[in-house]
Amino acid sequence: MPGTWTRLARRARRGRIGRLAAASLLILGYSVYILWPQALTAEPILYGDPIYDQGWALHLRSGQTLTLNEIQADDPLIVSGDGHTIVYVQDGRIRARDLRDETVHDLADAGRITALHTSFDGRAVTISYRDRTLIANLRTGERRTITDICKVYGLSDTVVWGVPGCARHLEEARLVTVRRDGTGAFVGKLTGGLLSPDLRLVASYDFDGVLISDATSGKKIKLIRRNDPRIFAWFNDHEVIVEGSPYQLVDVRTGDTRRDPALPDEWISHIAWRGAGNGWLG
Repeated sequence: MPGTWTRLARRARRGRIGRLAAASLLILGYSVYILWPQALTAEPILYGDPIYDQGWALHLRSGQTLTLNEIQADDPLIVSGDGHTIVYVQDGRIRARDLRDETVHDLADAGRITALHTSFDGRAVTISYRDRTLIANLRTGERRTITDICKVYGLSDTVVWGVPGCARHLEEARLVTVRRDGTGAFVGKLTGGLLSPDLRLVASYDFDGVLISDATSGKKIKLIRRNDPRIFAWFNDHEVIVEGSPYQLVDVRTGDTRRDPALPDEWISHIAWRGAGNGWLG
């Protein structure tokens, strides 16, 4: 009998160990599932789109999707040019989040803003109002204000490209540069302009197509003739995203058009494209 009881005890222990191991695997699998979206945030975001009653979906270059339920679908959200930082409105506040480490910065009240933008690397955020623009450096904590700029198209450490005296959406606007020392210059008039990631070029609407201009002098470089000149964002330093079946890339150097599998394969009414910012909010 003692030997029988010993064998039974061993079998029971093995059974408990097996059940514990299976439970551990289930827990591990659940943990991996819970952590999986955060692990993906090290990869750049290409664009985001609001999902009714579910928040925002952020789409990665690889085709994976990260859902943010804590941000309301009808609240503004933008993605930095490098795809690692988002700026959004939550509970009446403007916040910035680095998706690589989940660092959140509380920046300002969201009331009466006209535009949001970031530097390409996401280190600086611009919050524009009708009479001024606040620039917040997320690395140093520095805050400074530029008066009379109500929309920003892009910025570096020393220069801001912006619009004084905002017109309505898609109306002609004056693009100027404002340097850190307070000096400025007129670049040119444009409609619906977008500054390239390397800050060298501006792509804007024209009656006959997409107009490419020098971002410093305003000199017209190339007119790419298209029946529908709508542009949404820069895909890289030399290609812009335009409307067409439903989205296409146009090489601003040659005018050649191509498709990229990372772009949406169907029309989406509102997209927060990487690096495009968000203007005309108020």
